[in-house]
Amino acid sequence: LGDYAKAEPLYKRSLAIREKALGPEHPMVAGGLNNLARLYYSLGEYAKAEPLCKRSLAIREKALGPDHPAVAFSLSNLAALYAGQGEFSKAHSLHVRGQGIDEKLIDQVLGFASEDRQAIFLTTRQGNLERALSLVAMHLKEDLSARKDVLDMWLRRKGVVLETQRRFQEALIYSDEPKAMATFQELARVRTQLSQLTLGGPGKEGPEAHQGKLAELEARKRELEANLSTLSQAYALKKKIERADSTRLAQVLPGNTALLEFVRINTFNFKARGEEEKWLPARYLAFVLHAGKGERVEMIDLGDAGEIDRAIALFKRELGEPRDRQALKAMETSRKIHDLVFEPLKKSLGERKEVFISPDGNLNLIPFEVLRGPDGRFLIEDYTFNYLAAGRDILGFGEIREKGKKVLLMGDPDFDLGAEEKGSTLRKLALVEEKPQEPTKRSSEMRGFSFSRLPGTKREVETIKDLIEEGGADTYTGREALEEVLRQKGASRILHLATHGFFLSDLDLTVFREEDMERGIDVVMAPADAVKGVKLENPLLRSGIALAGANLALRSGEVERSDGVVTAEKILGLRLRGTDMVVLSACETGVGEVKTGEGVYGLRRAFTQAGTKSLVMSMWSVPDKETEELMVEFYKNALSGKMNRSQALRQAALKQMQVVSGRYGHANPFYWGAFVFLGEP
Repeated sequence: LGDYAKAEPLYKRSLAIREKALGPEHPMVAGGLNNLARLYYSLGEYAKAEPLCKRSLAIREKALGPDHPAVAFSLSNLAALYAGQGEFSKAHSLHVRGQGIDEKLIDQVLGFASEDRQAIFLTTRQGNLERALSLVAMHLKEDLSARKDVLDMWLRRKGVVLETQRRFQEALIYSDEPKAMATFQELARVRTQLSQLTLGGPGKEGPEAHQGKLAELEARKRELEANLSTLSQAYALKKKIERADSTRLAQVLPGNTALLEFVRINTFNFKARGEEEKWLPARYLAFVLHAGKGERVEMIDLGDAGEIDRAIALFKRELGEPRDRQALKAMETSRKIHDLVFEPLKKSLGERKEVFISPDGNLNLIPFEVLRGPDGRFLIEDYTFNYLAAGRDILGFGEIREKGKKVLLMGDPDFDLGAEEKGSTLRKLALVEEKPQEPTKRSSEMRGFSFSRLPGTKREVETIKDLIEEGGADTYTGREALEEVLRQKGASRILHLATHGFFLSDLDLTVFREEDMERGIDVVMAPADAVKGVKLENPLLRSGIALAGANLALRSGEVERSDGVVTAEKILGLRLRGTDMVVLSACETGVGEVKTGEGVYGLRRAFTQAGTKSLVMSMWSVPDKETEELMVEFYKNALSGKMNRSQALRQAALKQMQVVSGRYGHANPFYWGAFVFLGEP
């Protein structure tokens, strides 16, 4: 209510009760000190707030250990106090220490929590990260060291939920080595114990005994991780990628390229007093990192995220009406997005025309290639863009040594395939009819869905097969385009899927979080939209592709392990390590639920996490004829040996742009610009 005069004596009395009942060194006392300090901070009475913040921090460090989440919150609150006084460098050093604690804790907690709990837990840490980024963006953007620090924080945090899920699934899928499996299971137990002990606090045993146990478990965890890294190439690669920082990324970026790492954050107003808004509207930031120049990290503030997001939504809506008048509107909106998002980056990019892009927020939903500059040229005419789920993925380029065998082409599935026909087809193909081994799910929203045949996709895969050396490709169409083929064939050199893709819009489900004061943990102020946006249904169930028999499965309502409805959740469980490229020649395969800081929950993340090195995907519903033409040209380029795959797709799109201009009298990107390349080119 802003009635601080009434609040102060109540906070003081509460603190006195805690001190008397529990003793002056109890974590609950630290919570009381922190509450009173925040009151003084809100009033701008920093001299009163500072000693309370420092005492709160000291109590928590002593009672809970230096790596407890409550210590991270105390550090963040003390940092906000210093920032409010203009001591920005001092505040930043506290944020760096606090983020180190959060990173360690996230690694522990995500190892055993369920997916919905993981999302909720990350929400409680989001405020700390956004305050750290806000401080540098608003007050230390000229400080190179600070820019590097926050880029490193972001590189390690982005996409961490799916990264963790995949690491644990991978241990189950690639469990051919019994010793590695046993080591992994023990590591999972140790991580669980470590998390529970860290979050639970010292209890009756006292701070010293508690911290001794933590140190013992931490040492065992390090030992097991080292052992597992020698036994499992997959695990070693995951650990290497986790340790990403800007210096190492700059070393491995291909020569004369740059990385654009986008960030969408709510910004914190450190100068807010009383009733003033502490959390300001979201903004987009862009970090620019140049190959071989880890000492040069640039940060550009792109401005209000709402304006950019609205322009992207308008552009996607206008593309849905690809006739002449609407095409002109879409190209005008494309120019607006260019001016908001790309024009401010051109000076930093300099002469570099090959660019790796790791988008965030709604920037995940557009191809940068279709943005149009003031000279009327689309960016595809001057740049080659290579997309990444997270910037740190570059560290994994060239590390997967497994090699897929043949090319696997699937298209024109018979969606109405019945059970009897399916059984005879499986026997003909010598495939095993799979029964559920564990509960399999798909979104309840799919009831009433139906997919229609796509005859153009049959011509597409047959034409592509003719381009590949004889005997180098296996083709499955019609009733043979089964989920069992996808599941049982394993890694292919190239996996081409020409079918329907689907993405269901979000469910309006909200989790409300309560503060937990019983352990002395007071949840730091988090931006409201970060808390209200935690979803209950797994978004990986709401995107996927359709294969043979999908309509029958949807009509019956039964959910089986292999029913033709291949959700992103199922794809996470495929053995795709060694697959050079997956081509999703389908509608909206690059779309999914956008989670700020997590990328797109959907097919793109699922295939990447399943082990494929690269992915070609679409960003909107694509017309059958133009897609067939573009795909054939792409394969001609890619198989020529004269260009890498990212360049092959760009050249195919440029040619298709010319075809479309002649066919329709304009270069509407609806017909040529939907497909993008993600991953290792």
